[in-house]
Amino acid sequence: MTDKETEQIDSQPIEAEVTDTATPEISETEKLQAEVEKWKSLSRKNEQQAKANIAAAKELEEIKKSQLSDTERLIAETKEQTALAVRREFAGKLVDAELKSQLNGRLLDAGALLSFDKSAFIDDDGNPNSEAIQSWVEAHSKTADIPAPDLAQGARGNNPSKAQIRSRDELQNMSPAEILQARKEGRLDSLMGKL
Repeated sequence: MTDKETEQIDSQPIEAEVTDTATPEISETEKLQAEVEKWKSLSRKNEQQAKANIAAAKELEEIKKSQLSDTERLIAETKEQTALAVRREFAGKLVDAELKSQLNGRLLDAGALLSFDKSAFIDDDGNPNSEAIQSWVEAHSKTADIPAPDLAQGARGNNPSKAQIRSRDELQNMSPAEILQARKEGRLDSLMGKL
C-alpha cells in the first residue's frame, strides 16, 4: 500500500459497531413510584414556601404595628378586644348547641348539668372546644334505649285474652253493661279510632 492509500483509509470515518445495550425497561410500579416521589418533593417545596410566607406576613404585621401612632395602636387594640368579646359571647351559644347535638340519643345524669360550666369549654380565642364537650358528655351520660315502635298489632286493653270488637254488628248482641265493660277493657279502641 502506498502512503496515499493509507492516508485515504485513515481519513475515512470509522464506523464502530454499536452494540445495543438493552436498558432495562422501567416497570409500571417504578414509574408510579417516581411520580409519587416527584409530587412529594413538590409538596414539600410548597409547604416550605407557605411557611416562609406566613413568617414574612407576621414580620410585616409587626413592622406595621411598630409604625402606628398611639391613637392608631389604641384603635387596633380596641378592635381586637371587641372582636374577642363578641366571639366569647357567641361561644356560649355555640357550646349550648354543641352540647345538644352531642346529647342526641343519650340520657344525661341527674346532677351533671348543674356542674356544667360553659366557660370551661371556651378557649382563649373565644372558640368552643368540641372535643372537650364530647368527652364531658360521654363521661356524664349514657346511651338511651330507644323503645320499640308501637305498630298497633296484637291484643290491646287490660284483658289481652279477649279480642277487639271491630264492627257495630258485634255490639248489637251485647247489653249496655257489657259494652261499658268492653270499653273499660280497651276492646273498643279499634272501633273508636284509638288504634
